[in-house]
Amino acid sequence: MNRRIPCLIALFVTALFGSLALADTYRVPDLEKEIFDTEAVELDRFDRSGAVSSLVSVARDFDEEDDVDYELRAHALAIASRLDEDNDKVKSTLDQLKDNGETIGESADKSRVTRRLASAVRALSRKKDNEDNLKCAAYIADIGIRLDPKGDNADKLEKSRDELEEDGHKADWKDMLGRAIQHSRNPWEEEETVFEKKEVEMPGGKGERFAQPQSRVNGLVVRQLGNGNLAGSASTVNATALKEADVDELLFTFNQEVGPMMGGCLEEVIKFLRIRYDSEPEKIPSGYKIELGFQDKYVPKDGPSAATAFTLLLDSLFSGEELDDDFACTGDMTADGRVQRIGGAAAKIRGATKRGCKIVGIPLDNGKEIGDVLLLDGIDQLLDIQIFTLETFDEAYAVSRKEKSPEVVETLQLFNDVASVVRDGDESLLANAEVQSRLQKVVDRMPNHLSAKLLLEKGKGENPKILTVGGTINQIEITTSGTLRTIGRAVFSSKMSEDDDGDSFEFDKETTNDAKTAVEELEKLSKAIDPRLEKYHEAVLKVCKSVAEGPDDDEKAKAYGKRLEEELDSVQSTYRKMISDPEILEDMGG
Repeated sequence: MNRRIPCLIALFVTALFGSLALADTYRVPDLEKEIFDTEAVELDRFDRSGAVSSLVSVARDFDEEDDVDYELRAHALAIASRLDEDNDKVKSTLDQLKDNGETIGESADKSRVTRRLASAVRALSRKKDNEDNLKCAAYIADIGIRLDPKGDNADKLEKSRDELEEDGHKADWKDMLGRAIQHSRNPWEEEETVFEKKEVEMPGGKGERFAQPQSRVNGLVVRQLGNGNLAGSASTVNATALKEADVDELLFTFNQEVGPMMGGCLEEVIKFLRIRYDSEPEKIPSGYKIELGFQDKYVPKDGPSAATAFTLLLDSLFSGEELDDDFACTGDMTADGRVQRIGGAAAKIRGATKRGCKIVGIPLDNGKEIGDVLLLDGIDQLLDIQIFTLETFDEAYAVSRKEKSPEVVETLQLFNDVASVVRDGDESLLANAEVQSRLQKVVDRMPNHLSAKLLLEKGKGENPKILTVGGTINQIEITTSGTLRTIGRAVFSSKMSEDDDGDSFEFDKETTNDAKTAVEELEKLSKAIDPRLEKYHEAVLKVCKSVAEGPDDDEKAKAYGKRLEEELDSVQSTYRKMISDPEILEDMGG
């Protein structure tokens, strides 16, 4: 395989999903920062060993779909190292994350780990007169709560944390982590994304202050799980405006380094806001620094799909209108307020569902992809979430406000009433004349109400029967990206090694199981995919089967590796040929 050919699949995923939280990034914890006196901590050998072991478990890869983020892993290792700096597991996990961005997997579940963390907190808290014990307990309690905030042990940990805070002991993670280490998601990529501190200026106006100093909104992203596969999620973005003596106009920035696409989209957002408030200078103050903050601020961000969220967020500072906590959105945006297509819309809807969002805005050009949700997941998500297509900022504005217009409120309630009836009954009710009439009324009032439109079509039997082109590729990538990445690394490592007869392709059990899951999901997809993508689907299925089934009985490692290399080459060449088709490119959004 030619080393200079980038892995097209990985590159396409990045372009497709836009605001992708890059999970293959890690910040090394500062092991020197003084947060408590490690030598003064009193724990017997058994309790200390249990505390360190459970903290290392937090830092290891979990066998769960809801993976542990890198910030929490680093924080757990920061405390584990302070309790036992010579511990071999602590050292090896620190090295693995630093060098590879991943660790040797550990068969652990969050409930068991948080139970052990709670036990460590109790053991530390017994020494009521030892300030360092109590400080350490506060940090471990915080880690346990963040690991499994809704788990069986969350109440115990929260009670311990609250009691410790009342006594003045609170976890302070500020400046605990160093610079981000960006690990390439595939071994053939020669260039890394450059992350930097981005600042954008805007001329000030005649206002004395912002109408409100803070605002927040839910943005939809796709993130990478520990096994390399992808999943949609909702992440809170907030804006905070503070008066700064050394700022003359308005300075917009982020609370972390960002990639060039995200930095560029902020520039477009500021252009839009300048035009929007040009006639209302009294709403624009001067001398403020406005910081955009992310819920997971230690994971570098890039992509343009947060632009709509940024615009709504910053507009609310100027207008003073609060945003609806149940609203989430995704979409790029131009300086003239046009909402632009992004990638991974269906996956992001799933993320919104998990977060409990009730209203979601997506770009108009992504509307067809939500039919994929209906095919893949059934009607439940469309009943639970009111999805709107957005063509302009004004349409996003209408559904995102906490105080909506009476017409919008009435329409939302009308849909909720219909959804409640169908949810309490069954899917066949969508064909009921009264249900159809009410859904039509929702669409007549708000033509961009996509949930109502799709359910109306479903009731008439007019809904799409195959996935869109983008939906087909999205689903294949979501299911197989981890397995393909592992194969790529193995092939690359083998080609760089002089020992061609080694055991490079004896994949571990976790990789094999991931491949088996990928095969099952790909086979389920076979009848729903766009026919033009069948060859690509078959090529990906073939290589995943090769990993799931392992080498043939008489097949040596070298021959098995060669077969995997050829099959991976076939995936790439099939993909190249597929996206060179103008019709497919057009369906993917150009």
